Amino acid sequence: MPELQKIPPPALPLAPQSYGAQFVDQLTNVLRLYFNRVSGVINSLLGVDGGTAIQNPHALLMSDQDQTSAGITSENIVSYNQPVITQGVEVRSGNQIWFDAAGQYLVTFSLQVTNRSNDEQTFEVWAGYDGANYPLSNTRYDIPARKSASVWTHIVPAISGIFTVTNPDTEYLTIKWWASSVDVYLEHYAANTSPTRPAIPSVILTVNFVSRLP
Repeated sequence: MPELQKIPPPALPLAPQSYGAQFVDQLTNVLRLYFNRVSGVINSLLGVDGGTAIQNPHALLMSDQDQTSAGITSENIVSYNQPVITQGVEVRSGNQIWFDAAGQYLVTFSLQVTNRSNDEQTFEVWAGYDGANYPLSNTRYDIPARKSASVWTHIVPAISGIFTVTNPDTEYLTIKWWASSVDVYLEHYAANTSPTRPAIPSVILTVNFVSRLP
C-alpha cells in the first residue's frame, strides 16, 4: 500500500538580471515536477482508489474466552486474546490498550454479559485511564434473573466514547466492569450448526483515530 509523503516547497532557481530563455525553462521544469507530485497526492486521495494511501491508527480486538468475576467487591478488567487488526494500536498485558501516536480516538465496544443466577443482578462497566478510573464513564445495567436452570439471561452493553492520548509512552486505556454476583460474567459461545453460525466473542472492541490533538 503506498504511503503519502510530505512534499517540500520547490527549490526555485535564482532569476538572472535580464530575461533568459534558459531560466524560464528551468523554472517551468521545477514547477512542473512540483505540481506533478501535488497532483499525484490529490489523485491518491480523491481518485478511484481514494483513501488507500492513508494509514490512520485503528484496531479490532476480541476475546474467545469466558471472563469471570473476581468477586462482588472487586473490579474486573476486560481482556483480549484475539487481536484481529492492530494498526498503530496494541494490547499489552492482555488488557491494556496502548496507542502509538497522540490524538483523539473513537473507542466502541460491546460485551456479551450472562446472568446465571435466580435473581436480578446489576452490571456496571467503565473506562480506566493509566490504571485509574476515568471520571463519569460508568454505565449501569439491571439484568433479569435466568429464565430456567439451563436458559440464562443475556444483555449486550454497547458503548462508544472518545479517548484522548497526550503521551503515548505513559497513557493507556482499559475497560473495567463489576457485577453484583459471580454468576454474572462475560461469556463466549462456540460456533454452532443448523444453520451454520459463527462463534460469539465475549467482547468486541474497535478503535479508530479521529483527529490530532487541538
